[in-house]
Amino acid sequence: MEKYGYTDAWKAIIRPPRDEYTDAELGDSEFKIDGKRFQRTDFDLVNDRKQKLKCSFFEPIKSERPSKELPCVIYLHGNSSSRVEAIPYYKMLLSSYITMFCFDFSGSGKSDGEYISLGWWEREDLKTVVDYLRNSGRTSTIGLWGRSMGAATALLHADRDPSIAGLVLDSPYSSLTKLAEELYKKHAGGVPGFVYSMAQWYVKKKIKGAAKFSIDDLAPINHVKKAFIPALFVVAKNDELIDPNHGKELYEAYAGDKNLIWVDGEHNTPRPEHAINSIYFFFLNTLQVDKLLPGVAMANEEKVKNKYKALRHDIPLAAPQVKKEINQDNMTEEEMIDMAMKLSLKTAEEEKKAAKNKKPEAKSIESKVLLEEESAPNIPSKNKDKANKVVKPSSKPK
Repeated sequence: MEKYGYTDAWKAIIRPPRDEYTDAELGDSEFKIDGKRFQRTDFDLVNDRKQKLKCSFFEPIKSERPSKELPCVIYLHGNSSSRVEAIPYYKMLLSSYITMFCFDFSGSGKSDGEYISLGWWEREDLKTVVDYLRNSGRTSTIGLWGRSMGAATALLHADRDPSIAGLVLDSPYSSLTKLAEELYKKHAGGVPGFVYSMAQWYVKKKIKGAAKFSIDDLAPINHVKKAFIPALFVVAKNDELIDPNHGKELYEAYAGDKNLIWVDGEHNTPRPEHAINSIYFFFLNTLQVDKLLPGVAMANEEKVKNKYKALRHDIPLAAPQVKKEINQDNMTEEEMIDMAMKLSLKTAEEEKKAAKNKKPEAKSIESKVLLEEESAPNIPSKNKDKANKVVKPSSKPK
């Protein structure tokens, strides 16, 4: 591993090691799920800085499409990673005809670019992808699934594009300056504070000159109060890189409808199965699969449960150790299914029942678990934005 001194510490921030991979790691170009045929198409997009972005689009072949326009999830990878990070999840999404788009940010993987920016320029890459999908004639609703740097990127984009249907935010940082200070205190030992201040000034200057952005501007916490897109936060309890308080702070300040999942493990620990399944149902809900694809969506709770049971054994998880009969919360498979259903979906029937019984609406993952007596809901639908062919978020400023 390359070592950096104080005078070139800036390189560790904006020029970490690139993730190297082969095209074979992206999977087959054509494949089947439940007897239906799907494809992966690789191509380049060019961002506003004239840099090529390496992209992969997973979708049904033309003859298998239940509709011309389909919901899509854009996966946003973390630092020192690439689009390969998204590969474990495309079959899960495609099983409900949710397409998946993944790409290498500029400066990452095989895309052009000398430096990364931990979200600043990456949000412009994301805009390039969103614009492409909206103009393609093949995409209806759009969701974002980001991890670490990718989650911060999603938050930096969310308040300027309220027509995004849903956000999954795994381990975002609230402020890069705050994160840097925390890491300094954790690892600097007896180094005097004034030395850190001098080094910080030098690092900011070098980054500004090389990558054309200020790390002081990388503060997702300043964006969440203006974001009203439904959001699902995922925070690892023992995250050693980004303190869990970052995710908690962002969650508490977020203006839109929101849920929070606490998971065991560290920053790069494979997420447990119950969290992945909750993400799946979150996208079924927010991307309005039942309304846009009525022939595909499950008609009732029992059918959803049956599909979920069959699907869970086919999900290509990031690591085999997370496939357990009992998860880390000592829940049975049936209880885990019920939990995912209750946590990720809401219906008018549930709201009426809550109003009748004068029960407060559940606002978080923890509070929803307490509603054990309520039946698992169906997937609700929302109104469609006819002008942009995407769904306006259901969230309202509180």
